Amino acid sequence: MPKPKPQLPIYALVAAIVVLLQFPELCVAKTRNKYCNSTVCGNVTISYPFRLPTQPPNCGEPRFELDCDSNNRTVLSLNHGRFYVQKIWYEYSTIRAIDPNLAVDDCSLPRGSLLFWDKMPYSWVFPLSLMYVVNCTKAIKSSLYIDASRCPVNSSGSDPPPDSYVYFLGERTSPRDFDESCRIEATVPVMVQNISGFSTSDIYEKLLKPGFELSWSFGSKSQQASPIHA
Repeated sequence: MPKPKPQLPIYALVAAIVVLLQFPELCVAKTRNKYCNSTVCGNVTISYPFRLPTQPPNCGEPRFELDCDSNNRTVLSLNHGRFYVQKIWYEYSTIRAIDPNLAVDDCSLPRGSLLFWDKMPYSWVFPLSLMYVVNCTKAIKSSLYIDASRCPVNSSGSDPPPDSYVYFLGERTSPRDFDESCRIEATVPVMVQNISGFSTSDIYEKLLKPGFELSWSFGSKSQQASPIHA
């Protein structure tokens, strides 16, 4: 009488199923990436784990999908805004992005927001903090409120005062220092921990135009965030 074949213990089978359910990318990552070459949008190279909507479905990861707009700019879409991708460092698993309104030299204000509790496949690269863009119905006389307008307002002669005043406020601003005439328009990431002492031009030239950095990890292997790049 032949001996019965040994069966896989039930706990081992259950453990294997749990792993496959929690980390399906371990099974499909190679399949997704195997036959895909890198592509380019503007001056940004798009490689795994990133993808563009125009690529075959097996290319890259859906959660890391980027867009290439009509101006050949690489676009990163997050929960509360869209950002232009300036550069991707694959060796550091780091991506640098900028608010589209800051890509042109006009009177536009940053509008895209990030929140620390946003659910997204990225991690913060420190030092990084959030800066508030607030719109107030009256002028605020406080050193905490940094004028956010890049274009001067003509207050001479008989011209009426502006309908609103826009300021930058640091992340550490106490609730009691928020004037009741103001509302938050955007929550903007900047690569410093404190904006105290920065002028309007400093904020645009040194903090906003250089953009901000996020890092990503994939599968069960965590990546270390890169240092701030020049």
